[in-house]
Amino acid sequence: MEDVVANEFATVAVSVDDRGNSTRLRLEDLRTGTVRYLDALELESIVWAPEAWMRALLDPSQHRWRDADRGPAQESLDP
Repeated sequence: MEDVVANEFATVAVSVDDRGNSTRLRLEDLRTGTVRYLDALELESIVWAPEAWMRALLDPSQHRWRDADRGPAQESLDP
């Protein structure tokens, strides 16, 4: 089952993938087709992340507005 989460800034398809070694969340940016999988540890890390880190992650000028066709960059954000 796939659900879509959308607002005026983004549209993402969300589904649970159990084809690998463990269950994980499958996220697809419907604008670019970019797909990312998050396992339980990655999801828990998001829950526990400091608010400042989340603000930096959600800032579209950090990555999204640079080159949308390339997909997610393999860079780190400062804590």
